[in-house]
Amino acid sequence: MSTAVYSKKPKLEFSVGRIANLTESSVVASSGQTVALVTMATSSPEMNMMNHDYNVVLKHFLKTKCQKESSSAMVPLMVEYRQRHHAVGKIPTSATRSDNRRMTNAEVLASRAIDRALRPLLQSPTNRNGSLLESQDEAVHLTCSIQACPISEDGSAGGHPVALALNAASVALKDRLQEPVAAVYLCLMQDGTVVEDSPRSFAMDINNGVIGELLYAGTRENVVMMEFSGYLDEARLVELISKAHELIQARIQTQQSTLSRLTSVTDESDEALRLALGLDSSVSATTEVVGTPKRMKEIMEIADVIYDEAFHYCKTQVGDAALRLFGVTSTNERQQSHTAVSVHSEKKSGVLPGKALRGRREHLIHEEIRRLLQGFLPTDVQLASVYQSLQEYDCSITNSLAEAIGSKILKESMQEAAVKYKCRADGRSTRIIRPIEAEVPALPEVVHGSALFTRGETQVLCTTTLGPPKDGILISDPYESSSLAVGQVPDDAPFNDLPVGSLRYLRNQEYLESDMNSRKVRASREQTGDSGTLRDRRRAFLQYDFPGYSKGEVKTGPGTSASRREIGHGALAEKSILPILPPPGEFPYTIRMTSEVTSSNGSSSMASVCGATLSLLDAGVPIKAPAAGVSIGLANNGSNELLVDLTGTEDHYGLMDFKIAGTEENVTAFQLDVKQPLPLSVVTEALELARQGRIEILKEMNVQSEKTSDGAVSGLRPRSELKPTAPRVEIVRFDPVRKKDLLGPGGVVIRQMEDRFNVSLDLTQEGQCLLFGDDRIMVKKAKAAVMDLVSDVEVGVTYEGTVIELRDFGAIIELLRNKEGLCHVSELATKEEIRNHPSGSLGLVNQLLQVGQKFDVVCTAVDVIQGTIRVRPASKKK
Repeated sequence: MSTAVYSKKPKLEFSVGRIANLTESSVVASSGQTVALVTMATSSPEMNMMNHDYNVVLKHFLKTKCQKESSSAMVPLMVEYRQRHHAVGKIPTSATRSDNRRMTNAEVLASRAIDRALRPLLQSPTNRNGSLLESQDEAVHLTCSIQACPISEDGSAGGHPVALALNAASVALKDRLQEPVAAVYLCLMQDGTVVEDSPRSFAMDINNGVIGELLYAGTRENVVMMEFSGYLDEARLVELISKAHELIQARIQTQQSTLSRLTSVTDESDEALRLALGLDSSVSATTEVVGTPKRMKEIMEIADVIYDEAFHYCKTQVGDAALRLFGVTSTNERQQSHTAVSVHSEKKSGVLPGKALRGRREHLIHEEIRRLLQGFLPTDVQLASVYQSLQEYDCSITNSLAEAIGSKILKESMQEAAVKYKCRADGRSTRIIRPIEAEVPALPEVVHGSALFTRGETQVLCTTTLGPPKDGILISDPYESSSLAVGQVPDDAPFNDLPVGSLRYLRNQEYLESDMNSRKVRASREQTGDSGTLRDRRRAFLQYDFPGYSKGEVKTGPGTSASRREIGHGALAEKSILPILPPPGEFPYTIRMTSEVTSSNGSSSMASVCGATLSLLDAGVPIKAPAAGVSIGLANNGSNELLVDLTGTEDHYGLMDFKIAGTEENVTAFQLDVKQPLPLSVVTEALELARQGRIEILKEMNVQSEKTSDGAVSGLRPRSELKPTAPRVEIVRFDPVRKKDLLGPGGVVIRQMEDRFNVSLDLTQEGQCLLFGDDRIMVKKAKAAVMDLVSDVEVGVTYEGTVIELRDFGAIIELLRNKEGLCHVSELATKEEIRNHPSGSLGLVNQLLQVGQKFDVVCTAVDVIQGTIRVRPASKKK
């Protein structure tokens, strides 16, 4: 793989505190003409130690310790990414011409990516001036707004906005991160070159040579977040990831240089302030309150001792029970060797315990820990007295300890069971996929394609609906790529080999009168039957729904808008499916896929990939190859013990959720979420494990689909033909300059044909007429009519002609719609017959032909300059 990082690549620069200096932190980042403004604000004020008594401070430190140790504690971070319309030189299309108040899906996805990259590295801020931050109530609000972004394909004018915003966010968070994090966006081309940080998303555009897109975020040594879409095998994918990690090193160095200069300036300012106030420069600001820092440290140590003793006391009492919860039958059982990835068989190995049963067992452990803590006292007499006093002051401290200790014990038990015994909470080993069931089709024939896919307790109902191109989603986002989709016809496609033609009709007619009329269709300048260009619409999309009942919950409110989670998981499933879809030139339908999660216990987005693939096959869509998805988890960072096919419990207590989708040979999309930075070696192992998992899942999908579809879907190949309820399509290509002739004045011609043949006609600027209808025969008749409108009369071709006028020199014959040719009298009779006929040549023509008569004629000559056509009867020999 060669690398093409453009020689005029813009330099990454940061300016701190120049704009929005009333926030806690603000950064203006620029990469060429791309500019991002990132600000950080916090909602929790500081409280001074001197204003609170001993029990308040001890309670605070103890609860903070509980939050830190609990795997269920959420970091209070909120990221808001906004794309300003002025950044791309566009006026918003909203009614008020203002930027969207609600975040678009693209903005939500960018916000999620930035959040997932920063969250694993967040730490509590350093206390300043002897004060204490209420970290459990503090919320960090990070705002990233794109102020300028040129849309240039080669990336030479500016950097990618999301990668730039993430780099700026790392600088804005400063001391809140364990270490700097940097990001890069890469496009892999078909020739093996890599385009770095193009501000334009190519959206898997093979016409531009793009076969893979990667957004990568990492630290100096590790990876924290990745998103990929494309069509690559694991070996080339690992090369691309390694290249991305290499490229972020310079960005980390730029961040560190900026922060070092900022620290230097801050130190000089503090020193100047001390001298101005007449303070001793050797006295730190944190020691102005005598004894406070030392006393704070003592109380913090006491809180740590109380927590540690309580944890070890409870772990000793319930440790074996927690291990049994995760499938360990005996603590003396030897470590099992790794087995090949396979799908669990309930007939051979029994039924796995469900989510509800495991939840009750976890609840019992938490209740037992709460009971144990009610009788717990530290071993030190003085410390026991302090703890008793704290409980009398606030009895809720026991519940806080019980929740944190229970969560930590379960987390450690899950890791020990997976690493030492290769066991999991539902009884599987680390290499076993939950049992798979599939029903194809799952709904009656009125639905074009459907499938019900079940993996363990995760279940999705997926459908595929086919329609004309004008049913696609209009692209209105100025940041969204409008490049041609895979396989579409470029603007410069040659049409020399295609028949072309023009119409000669009255341009001012209000109605179209002809033998095709079933009723009069009024001309309308608003409805022309024109869907615009193929660039204007998304022709394939997946819509993901995650209702409350899928988790057994009651959802409050109308639920009119999707959550960030739904948007993110739906986008991942869609990116996984798009690379396997056929190009519009081969299958010109709009393809709408849906996935309704009916039951959820881990990786519903990957189940959606499997279900959507089966519904496409049931609909008869000729996909390139079937796709499946699986999630890979990590039990323990030290041993790198990977888990295939995560459940919700393992996602909660584990360190990684790596969702990977693809075909048997290539990866189409993945998304990496971690709870702490991970080495690249884990990513490489996870990709290989996911490949083995996909192969096993695809095998099971094949067995299930053949069994339930009665062989209609066999070998994971699509149906041989579409269902009767699906629309039929025909394609007529023509010279784009003739488009106006097919439309007619105000779209009258095309809409009249839609009315006559009961079809939907869709024209594109690329020179295609797509005809859709439920009746195959009527669609073919409509195609013949369209061909008449756009075809030229060719010499030597036989046509069915209609006599429309008789003259003394011959007959005027209508060949195609509004195409007229002359059949000269000499073609109808010999010279002697013409000369000797008593009524002359006109009488002879009237004797041989009648107006309205149909007969086959052969075109003998076409004069392009004069616009005349000569024909002869097909029955006449040369």
